[in-house]
Amino acid sequence: MMLFIAVIDAGSFTLAAERLNMPKANLSRKISRLEQQLGVTLLERTTRSQHITEAGKDYLAHCRNIHQEVELAEAGISQQLNEVKGQLRVCASVGMGHEILKPVLGRFMHQHPAVNLQLNLLNRRVDLIDEGFDLVIRIGELEDSRLIAKRLGKVSRKIYASPDYVKRHGEVKKIEQLKQKDFLLMTNVQNNGRFLLASGEEQKEFKVTAKMLVDDFLMLKQMAMEGLGVAIIPDYMCQQELADGKLLQLMPDWGMPDVDVYALYPKHRLSISKVKAFMDFIQAVFKQRLGR
Repeated sequence: MMLFIAVIDAGSFTLAAERLNMPKANLSRKISRLEQQLGVTLLERTTRSQHITEAGKDYLAHCRNIHQEVELAEAGISQQLNEVKGQLRVCASVGMGHEILKPVLGRFMHQHPAVNLQLNLLNRRVDLIDEGFDLVIRIGELEDSRLIAKRLGKVSRKIYASPDYVKRHGEVKKIEQLKQKDFLLMTNVQNNGRFLLASGEEQKEFKVTAKMLVDDFLMLKQMAMEGLGVAIIPDYMCQQELADGKLLQLMPDWGMPDVDVYALYPKHRLSISKVKAFMDFIQAVFKQRLGR
C-alpha cells in the first residue's frame, strides 16, 4: 500500500525506486502482486508513461487516509512515550492503598498534573491484562508469564493485641500460650484453622478456631484495637498505633514468615512514561515505608 503511494507521488517507477532505495524491477513486481491480490488494475503502464485507473484513484484515496491515520497513531505513541500524561489504571489492596499510597498519592498527582489516575483498592487477585490495569501492587509470587514483577520490598507480619485485651486475658510470655487466646485472622492466611508462626529457623504450626475471619487488614486492626482478640498484622500498618499505645506487639521475635511485595505490569509497559513515572514513584515510597 505504501509502495503504491510512493509510485504515485514520484510519478514514475524509476524515481520511486530511487527514493525507496530498491531495485525498480522489485518495486514493479510488488505493485503487480498488489494488483493481483485486489483483482484490479491500479496503474496502466507503457514503456514511457503510467496512468492511474479509476480503481487506482479510489484505492489511493483509501491508502492516503490509512497513511494519515498511521502517522497520527505513531505521533500519538511518540508523545505518549515521552510525556507523562493520560489515563493510568492501578490496583492495590485496601490496606496498602490506605496505609502506604493514601498519604503520598497527592504528591504524585501534583508532580504529574496531566495524568488521570484510576486507583482500584481490591482485596482479591485481579487479572491485570483482562481487566485493563497498567500496574498492580500485590503480595506474593508471580504466576502469570505475561507479566513482569518488580520487587518493592518485604512485609513482616507480627502478633498484636490491645493493652485492654492483654490486661483481661493475661500476658503472652511463651509462644504456646497463644493457643489459649482469641484469634482474629485474615481469611486468606488460615487453612482449616491452621497457620504457621516462625522465629528465625524455629517454626510452630497453630490450629485455632478463629473468633473472627475478615478479608481486610484495616478491619482486622480495628477489631484488635477494640480488644476482641489477637491479630497478625503487617508491621507497617501498626507503627502509629504502637506509638500511641493502642496496640501491643506480643512475642516480638515471632510472626508469620515475611512476604515480598511486587509491582506487576505487562511486558514493555514501562516504555510508557506515565507507567514508568508511577513505578519510580512507588519504588521510592515502598523503600521508605518497608525499608528493604
